[in-house]
Amino acid sequence: MPQVAPFYSINEINKPPHNRVHHNNSACPPGRDIPMNERTAGNGPGLTGYRLCDDCDRLNRQGK
Repeated sequence: MPQVAPFYSINEINKPPHNRVHHNNSACPPGRDIPMNERTAGNGPGLTGYRLCDDCDRLNRQGK
């Protein structure tokens, strides 16, 4: 499975809180669309961070 260190877009802060996500799978299409210069390492601010992207979750569960 192509897991990578968690990251999120610097633009997540502009979304409603329930729509903010982080990524951890290199095969995730929305994650791949985030330019490298707009990525921040981690799963988001705060104790729990942002939720995992649905596409990353699905790919991780499928072992892809």
